[in-house]
Amino acid sequence: MSAVELLGQAQRILNDPRPDGLSSRMAAFLARQALELVVDQRCIEVGAPASWASMRSKLAVLRSLDTAEAADSAAIAWNRLSAACHVHAFELQPSAAEVTHLCKVVASLLPA
Repeated sequence: MSAVELLGQAQRILNDPRPDGLSSRMAAFLARQALELVVDQRCIEVGAPASWASMRSKLAVLRSLDTAEAADSAAIAWNRLSAACHVHAFELQPSAAEVTHLCKVVASLLPA
């Protein structure tokens, strides 16, 4: 699936929540996958393809070679989506509003 398709599916999940309350976490997983694809594509565009590298390394590449705004947005979205994807007994599920906002951040990084 493409990043656009993943974000679309995440939005559909958020618009039709499940009774078990896991919709926002499922949408966060899809948004994080979309972000991974977007970051891979941006690394290629700046001349530093690194599909084998960790996401932290790819974000460092973007920090050096892409715009500061794009690099910051990608890093913040990655950190918040990663936190939303992990289950901790002492934390609440991510809110649908939070995941929707993060989906918009990821969408803003898509190529025009």
